[in-house]
Amino acid sequence: MIGLIATLVEALVLHSYPFFAGALAVLLLSLKSRDLGLVGYFVYVLYFAQRVQVTSIYSYNGLTTALTFGLAMLLFLEDVLRGKLQIDRAEIVPSILILGGVFIPETMIAGELLYLAVVIPSLWGALFGGVAIGLMVILKSTLEGLGTSGQVTIISAIALGAVAVAYALNGPSEGKMFSPK
Repeated sequence: MIGLIATLVEALVLHSYPFFAGALAVLLLSLKSRDLGLVGYFVYVLYFAQRVQVTSIYSYNGLTTALTFGLAMLLFLEDVLRGKLQIDRAEIVPSILILGGVFIPETMIAGELLYLAVVIPSLWGALFGGVAIGLMVILKSTLEGLGTSGQVTIISAIALGAVAVAYALNGPSEGKMFSPK
């Protein structure tokens, strides 16, 4: 349920009420059918990713916006895959930090990263995060020249890589991307 909370807070931060309503619709679809939920999720993400304006991930505001949106979407994907409304114990403290994101966006990022650190208590999560950051630093001059769409494409590829690694480690049949076995 932390993904829904993060998505709704992101909608409030962006002052986008269709974003808010869309998240609830996608979650209702996922409660009915996991496949319907995934289709709804991908349409939702594609539609609203166009609405989020980030000039460059190398500026403070751009990076904050990209991280809050990207991490919220990643956590929301986990909720869609779970297909149930349930708050786990591991979600309580990160959810409080995410709710603080309405006032201070950095607390939302901290809450999202804390949740990921709690549910992926392994070397793989830290290794993948380090590789992603390293790639962003190494490719800075290339990414700045690509503009926003190129930056989003590269970040999306990194996020899809994270999902693929999480699935490879935990197996897709369980419906839990980040929960340890």
